[in-house]
Amino acid sequence: MTIILNFVGLTAALAETEYLLDSGDKISINVYGEEMDVEVRLGGAGSFKFPFLGLLVAKGKSVDQLDDEITRKLQDGYLVNPQVRVRIEEHRPFYVNGEIRKPGSYPYQQGLTVRKAISLAGGFNDNADEDKVFVIRDNVEQKVKLNARILPGDIVAVEQSFFFINGEVESPGKYAYKPGMTVRMAVSLAGGFTERASKSNVVVQHESNKSKKPQDTKLENSVLAGDIITVKESFF
Repeated sequence: MTIILNFVGLTAALAETEYLLDSGDKISINVYGEEMDVEVRLGGAGSFKFPFLGLLVAKGKSVDQLDDEITRKLQDGYLVNPQVRVRIEEHRPFYVNGEIRKPGSYPYQQGLTVRKAISLAGGFNDNADEDKVFVIRDNVEQKVKLNARILPGDIVAVEQSFFFINGEVESPGKYAYKPGMTVRMAVSLAGGFTERASKSNVVVQHESNKSKKPQDTKLENSVLAGDIITVKESFF
């Protein structure tokens, strides 16, 4: 069973108090009245160096948690009542790959949706299955709708479109869909008709109408992504 997530429940503005820092995030730390300001992009380990305190790990912590940690450590023998402020200057990027025009990493924007992310990456290419878009977050892949929210570090993956052909063709199976394909072209990709094939008895089941019976089709008719084409056997 495919799980479809909408993520609409996420707030439009990413709350810094709930957001957990990770590699790629750019943060700034200011200690009021002290010359110890730091601005750094977190590396692969999610750590950074801070005056007096040495190496600190920010990965997996919220801004408030990191703020509290720095304050507590500065109070321990360095400063009296330090006023620390930690801010996210730039969130880590998100990624788009698969069947889109410009795969790669992109700067995160507040309120970003899957639809907007794909648009920033040039949109779907001709091979894309627009109904099969996935988000990989924390190593978990879920099918999503286009209005789902994107978070920093997310990977948006767009699958390729396919059609299926079975029955009396030489190589029945699953094939990559191309816009403008006809039934005749689909049969050709599958190795052509067998000797037992009835070229006038071909039916198609559209993915959007799986509850309905397969419909008779002609060889010059168009094929849609997700179609199931069946070539019947001739009995003469």
